[in-house]
Amino acid sequence: SGGLSGHAAMMSFFNVCGIGYLYHHMDLMKNRYIDYYHFSRIENLYSIITYGQYSLTQGMNNIGKYLTLINKIPILFLVRDPISRLKTGVNHPILNPKSMKEICLNNDYSDVFKNKMYVGDIGKNFYYSEKPSMKYLPRWINEDTMYQTSLCLLFSNRDITYIDMEEIKPAKAFDTMCDLANKFGFKKPTDKKFFEGVMNGDLAGFIPINLFIDKKNLIYNNKVIYKDNDSIHLQITSTNLIEFYKQSKEYINFTKEFFDKPLKYENLGIFLKPQEFERLKQDSKLFDVAKRYLNNFIEALEERIDLEKAKLFKEKDVLNYLKENKELRVKLKNILDKELVHIKQHRPDIVASWKYYQEFEQMCKELNGNI
Repeated sequence: SGGLSGHAAMMSFFNVCGIGYLYHHMDLMKNRYIDYYHFSRIENLYSIITYGQYSLTQGMNNIGKYLTLINKIPILFLVRDPISRLKTGVNHPILNPKSMKEICLNNDYSDVFKNKMYVGDIGKNFYYSEKPSMKYLPRWINEDTMYQTSLCLLFSNRDITYIDMEEIKPAKAFDTMCDLANKFGFKKPTDKKFFEGVMNGDLAGFIPINLFIDKKNLIYNNKVIYKDNDSIHLQITSTNLIEFYKQSKEYINFTKEFFDKPLKYENLGIFLKPQEFERLKQDSKLFDVAKRYLNNFIEALEERIDLEKAKLFKEKDVLNYLKENKELRVKLKNILDKELVHIKQHRPDIVASWKYYQEFEQMCKELNGNI
């Protein structure tokens, strides 16, 4: 995957199927090779070697050794409508450099919501923005981000299986993973409910949050983050992120203990180590304070998410921007004509299903003729 296509969700799905993996992102190819080499030597482990990044050329200098690790294994390529990828790119949140990822019971949770920022411009004009900007779009329109055929050519005469991101969305993810299990021989998933969650989606940029619960905050009415033996660590995060970070054996979902009704976002949860939860339950006053805080936090979070969603661009906005910017449109057209050759040859049905890419192609013909 070249990013913006559900790569993180796919990794969490593999994890619940008992597949080992290492996740490298934008790291030097030499470092990847060393880690992957040792990883591949682990016995009795069904594992995958991931290649998910936003830059193909960054790793090309040392890619030869990397390719020797996957010389005889099948390739799974996760893809998505290019215009939808660009939409996700331009909407992609970044963390405020002053972000709060650790809080206590006295923190104003509205401050936490300032964690989510966007890119207002690129290069020397970069700045943190409270809303997305189309000035960020050119960063994603390049061969590094849109590579497909260039990568596939490195895997000549190999078994390449394409999976469109639509196939791993909540309605289809479980069945897709069962099909892949049959094809590649790994353990079939059993927890269908897990696959109905969303890895990032509306919650991206807000979670995970670490809440440290401690009596001393109530006694001294301060905002100190205590991490001593008396404090209790609680995560506000999603089931998918817990799996992605391989924490599901330690942290258990205790959401139902804190809320009287289901949350709006079903995959959002309150996670603690069981022994930590028992300690909290033994102090009824502290538990009640934590419960009240969490209920107010989640209510405010849901309201803030609605505000954030209204800011986001849609695929139509990307197409309209490209329509008005010929140089960028021509650049994207030329890149896609090159990089989609392989998938058009082997999975034309996937390309035909890309609604917004088809609209982009039609727009180019109408505005410029066959470029």
